[in-house]
Amino acid sequence: MKNWFISILNKYKQLKIKNKLILTILLIMIGSLSFILVGFQYAFHVYDQQYYQKTTEVLHMSSNQLEKELKNIEEISFSVMTDNKIQRILSEVKKNDNPYERYQLENELWDLLTDYVGSSKYIHSIHLLDVNGVEYRAGGFSSPIISNQKEKWIEIAEENNGANQWVTETDSNKIFVIRKIRAHKNLSLDNLGTLLIQVNLDRIVEDSISEENKKTNNMMISSDTNQFFYKGSSIELEKIPYLPKTKVGYQITTIKSKKYFITHSTSSHVNWVYWNIVSFNSIISKVKTTKYVMVGIFLLLNCLVLLMAIVFSGKLTKPIEQLVLAMKNVQNGNLSITNVLKPAESKDEVGILTNHFILMINRIDRLIKENYEKQLLIKDTEFKALQAQINPHFLYNTLETINWQAKINGQTDISSMVESLGYLMRNAMKMKNDVVPLEEEIFIVSHYIRIQKYRFGDRLVFREEISPNTKNCYIPKFMIQPLVENAVHYALERMMETCEISVCAFLRENILHIIVEDNGPGMEDTLLEQVLKQEGKTKGNGIGLSNIDARIKLLYGDAFGLTIKSKAGVGTKVCLSIPNEWR
Repeated sequence: MKNWFISILNKYKQLKIKNKLILTILLIMIGSLSFILVGFQYAFHVYDQQYYQKTTEVLHMSSNQLEKELKNIEEISFSVMTDNKIQRILSEVKKNDNPYERYQLENELWDLLTDYVGSSKYIHSIHLLDVNGVEYRAGGFSSPIISNQKEKWIEIAEENNGANQWVTETDSNKIFVIRKIRAHKNLSLDNLGTLLIQVNLDRIVEDSISEENKKTNNMMISSDTNQFFYKGSSIELEKIPYLPKTKVGYQITTIKSKKYFITHSTSSHVNWVYWNIVSFNSIISKVKTTKYVMVGIFLLLNCLVLLMAIVFSGKLTKPIEQLVLAMKNVQNGNLSITNVLKPAESKDEVGILTNHFILMINRIDRLIKENYEKQLLIKDTEFKALQAQINPHFLYNTLETINWQAKINGQTDISSMVESLGYLMRNAMKMKNDVVPLEEEIFIVSHYIRIQKYRFGDRLVFREEISPNTKNCYIPKFMIQPLVENAVHYALERMMETCEISVCAFLRENILHIIVEDNGPGMEDTLLEQVLKQEGKTKGNGIGLSNIDARIKLLYGDAFGLTIKSKAGVGTKVCLSIPNEWR
């Protein structure tokens, strides 16, 4: 079992995120559906129990209300039986044979009975049978049952000796109260007749049931003979469905292949049993319909959620799949991912990851290109340095020999030129320090200018405007001398007038600015472009302005470097910017 679970778990882990998401949502939906179905089943079971209980209580309440009215009618029957006037009239009728007087007594008796009929809306009619069997009636029409069964009623009354007796007629929905009337004057207990009251049972049942329960009420009443004498239900039953074992209860019974929900309540006043019989299908039909509708809606919603999950998972995992494909391309050495992966517009985690990955690849690609260019620049510089490396000791010794020979012959100018040239060459050959103070770099420039002064004489005017706070700032070695050399080449050599070349240095916002400016003929845009591309050769060591700019950017970043402003007939200005560094 454990191995099986581990195997399933491993297969789940191997699935794609899209399939994992769909499978997880599907499992959640199945679990939810199972829980809902169990919950529905339990809820409907509780509802059924509550319905059964409520129906039983309703029947019990209705039967109590009905018996309350029956007791009231019993009290009326007792009042009629013991009424002094009625007893007097029955006694006189018994003795008096005069037709006129009997007629008067009958009218008086009718008036009395009419009053009693009006005392309860449930009394249909009141009948009195005197000792001679003559019937006196008040109320509704006379029932043939009463006229045809006088002997039966009298016999029943005799058996109960004046006590109240309820008599039912099977399948007629009629009930009767019967009492024997005996004279209570002087406790003679002479027989005066028989009292029979017909009760409107239909009205009592109707009034004893509340409006909200009338639709579900199918009351039936059975007597002690286990026969129905009242049927308010349209359901035809030939016999009592079962014998009640409890006073109040319910049972689900199958009769003629049909299920019925039957509640009963046994009367504590008379030997009757009250029944409420409902077809079981009519009870559960709405419940079943509700259950199926709810389950159908839930399934529909689950299908909709599953469809949305499939669409959503596809949109969610598609950028991830593209990202994985781009990573595979990068893994294979292809940094061009524009055809595979596009910048994401969404700001969610996947979109942020995609954009950051694209940014990272672009930076890696740019760094590779920059590193490649820098390596080429370094190799080119190293090659030119190797070309320029003539045996320095031989060169220094030769220059010293020329210097001493010039001093011996009194050639001070030649001696000064040789000393400046030797200083320049010694500094150029020193590989120990890559950066030097600005003051030292300006000193190198001054030696270079001294040599050029011997060459051009008064045509060269050189000025220095160096702020005192910049002299100790460190700059890369041989940054300014090539710029001055370019000014001599492109300005001084190409004009006959006096050429002014100036070097200016100042600090601004902790950035060192060095400006080399001349008033020469300037450069056209095409010539300026050739200079930047190192196509126009200088008379110096051959390291062009583009190499200086590349060197600065290599050391300090792309924010620093050279800018050149030149205009034909006005002059040229070369601006060098590097961060301020103190050593």
